[in-house]
Amino acid sequence: MAGASLTLGDAGVAAILERAPEGNPGITFAGFTTLAEHSRLCIGIPAKVGPGAAMFTKARTIHRVAIEDSPPLLADALEESGLSFADVDYLIPHQTSARAIRKGTRELAASLGMLPKCVVENVAERGNTASTTHFVALYEYLEAGRFKQGDEILLLSHASGLEVGIVIFRMDELVDHYGHAH
Repeated sequence: MAGASLTLGDAGVAAILERAPEGNPGITFAGFTTLAEHSRLCIGIPAKVGPGAAMFTKARTIHRVAIEDSPPLLADALEESGLSFADVDYLIPHQTSARAIRKGTRELAASLGMLPKCVVENVAERGNTASTTHFVALYEYLEAGRFKQGDEILLLSHASGLEVGIVIFRMDELVDHYGHAH
């Protein structure tokens, strides 16, 4: 695939983070791992026609590698957080495609021996929202009143090149500022 950028349709998002109140763990894990041996699966080179760059991606191979290499990273993150995959109330994966989300979830469940309670999938309505995937899904679920205080949320991100990002946090009083009650 050649294109100006993988994030051509990317949107912007701003987030304000603050220290969690005493007794609320807030973010219990944040880790990002670069699997540099796969860096050639997505490369940018100068465009042969016109200004700019061309991006070449072996998307299916990136997807396969992400599915194969994520379970041990996820298992380590969960262990450090004191959780099992079944303790996760909401898994929010990168919204690349419905097929990728479903296959990835099945593979994670097979590898970890369990499923999270809910896997968020909004790609059919929103498309691949690139780097804003998790913020868009969080906002939609907050607005819909789906989260409750104490829910364990796991954000799982994959970026071309290959980067695996995992953030685990416990939902707090933020739920009181969104949804039908406001």
